[in-house]
Amino acid sequence: MVDFVVFNELSLPFTNKNDIEEKFKDFFLIFNELKKKNVTKIRMDKNFKDYLILEDISLQQFFGQLNDSHLKDSLREFITNRIVKLDFPLIMKNEEESEQLLENEYFYNSQSTLGGLACCDIWNTIAISFFSNEQWNKETIILQKQTILDEEEVNEVDINIRHASKVEHLQSHEDFFKELEEEKKLEITQDNFWDRRKEFFPNKIIFCKEIKKQTKNLDTLIFQQAISILRDIESNRKKPTDYKNSPESESVCNSKKLKNMRIFTIQKIKIQFNYHIKSLPNANRIYFLAHKNKIYIGYIGEHLPTKKNK
Repeated sequence: MVDFVVFNELSLPFTNKNDIEEKFKDFFLIFNELKKKNVTKIRMDKNFKDYLILEDISLQQFFGQLNDSHLKDSLREFITNRIVKLDFPLIMKNEEESEQLLENEYFYNSQSTLGGLACCDIWNTIAISFFSNEQWNKETIILQKQTILDEEEVNEVDINIRHASKVEHLQSHEDFFKELEEEKKLEITQDNFWDRRKEFFPNKIIFCKEIKKQTKNLDTLIFQQAISILRDIESNRKKPTDYKNSPESESVCNSKKLKNMRIFTIQKIKIQFNYHIKSLPNANRIYFLAHKNKIYIGYIGEHLPTKKNK
């Protein structure tokens, strides 16, 4: 579960100058409320300084025209990361979520979008907008998501995106904030993970014995992101198939040596794992096996050898 929200870039620029300063004040009130809920980061598709506030007015020009000194101070604090930490771009280098965007197509009001609203689906977080238009006066935004199943079949579904352009909208997302707080309280680390794994993952996920050594040697960032994915699966916020995943290639399945590298232990029985989640940085993988409402995890780590890279 991620600990940041995302900015809906479609809410800029404003099309009407009326009450624009009040709308900025509302925007900052949202972040003051988020800080109370221990959410202190927001992702954007570009540096906030590069957005147009009106179609013909840049942020710098807007700032120069402000008469409200308090609003000026708030805006200055915002763009210098003193209200929240601003991260851009939306998807950082080496994050595999970019591949998920390429595999799915998202539409808002029949227009294709790959920005903040689409990333909300991938990360299961909240989109924050300016109340620049009545269309953003909603607690939930509906997107159409198209997934290509094969050359001839496309699956299309409507998905609900958590959203806020007013402080009041955040009240409908209390379950999200409670879950985030519970995740933070767990304080899962590489030192305590193995001994407390049944406490951290009591219902769905079972770790094969090979995982103990693997997680000790993992890069800390990879470990944290893997745990975030697995906790979302454990808590039924996501399914393994919600992440970029695939079975092994035919060349791997036909090689005894390569197949043996994908054999892990379930209750003292050696079993080959074929499916793996690819949504980790630097081509790291999570090998999983679904069986009788349980998800067995056999491997977390660097890309295993194939015919191409052995």
